Amino acid sequence: MSTDTTVDPYARSAEFYDVMAAPHWEAKREFLLAALRGAGPITDPLLDIGAGSGLSTVTLVDSVAAVPIHAVEPSAAMRAALVSRLLAHPSAATRVTVHAEGIDDVRLPDRLGAVAMMGVVGYLEPEVRQQLWANLRERLTPRSPVIVEFMALSAPVEVPEFTIAQRRIGTRAVEVRIGGRPAAADAQQWRMRYVVREHDEIVRDFTAEHLWRTIGVEILAREAAAHDMTCEQVSPIIAVLRPAGG
Repeated sequence: MSTDTTVDPYARSAEFYDVMAAPHWEAKREFLLAALRGAGPITDPLLDIGAGSGLSTVTLVDSVAAVPIHAVEPSAAMRAALVSRLLAHPSAATRVTVHAEGIDDVRLPDRLGAVAMMGVVGYLEPEVRQQLWANLRERLTPRSPVIVEFMALSAPVEVPEFTIAQRRIGTRAVEVRIGGRPAAADAQQWRMRYVVREHDEIVRDFTAEHLWRTIGVEILAREAAAHDMTCEQVSPIIAVLRPAGG
């Protein structure tokens, strides 16, 4: 068994990202769509922070016509999946610009019609978050939503390993397992384990470590208020930030 580098925890596991993410995506997609519909006609560019394999990006493409979309994904392995998904889509490749930098290094458009942050906020250090909120706030229209997925975990805890997803691919069965432990007062160390079996034989077994800042909706609401935004929790793990008074 081996452990992935913490520089890019997706370096070896990106091929199995959708095994874990896709079964849960439809429910999350509905909250993203509802926030976009609530914004009225969107005529300014869209921003997808932590685009991953592109599930959220193609949702933006399919939901909002014509406007440019900026997809930010610093993991090279995940970008490979993202670009492949965009190229397979009938119109995404002509509308989506992919940024390889972290969000703190991306040159943002002057105006933003909506921002998606699905499964990424906990990867951002506190000072990066604060600068991000400031940068977003000055670019949002009065009705622009910022859709933020967080984890239903507001403080670090011990989490025994359990199976989070399973999928058969050809003759092999893929199992994704997750466990966690406190890493700091405000951080959780998640350990993802990927087990691939062919019949009764394990043919691959490896892990990846992810450090996640434990941001609950209370912290998110407090940070939003400090940057003149409201925070509406729309599901146990999703909130929508909007300009105050919008």
